[in-house]
Amino acid sequence: MRLKSNIPLSKIDCYINFSVRAGKVIWGIDSLSRAKKTPEIILFDAALGANSRKQLETYRQRREVKTLELPENYLNSLLKREKIKVLSITDASLANAILTCCEE
Repeated sequence: MRLKSNIPLSKIDCYINFSVRAGKVIWGIDSLSRAKKTPEIILFDAALGANSRKQLETYRQRREVKTLELPENYLNSLLKREKIKVLSITDASLANAILTCCEE
């Protein structure tokens, strides 16, 4: 799923920050395969490389997880960290809130 241009990013920012503060996230593509819990939604950067996209698509199909593509370097600027391309949210209510924002 791609982010529509008319969606207010401030709501999504809040939900992502809540998830990070609550510790309800899985950082990165490599951590997904090692994680014990299946994420509710996977957020990824538009600048994600081809091999990582292929790995993410394989994981998504196998686990039936929804994905959301965000603008380039969006996660880096929001979280004030470097090299964050994939962030998975494990909390169902926060993931549903993000999806609801995208569907509005």
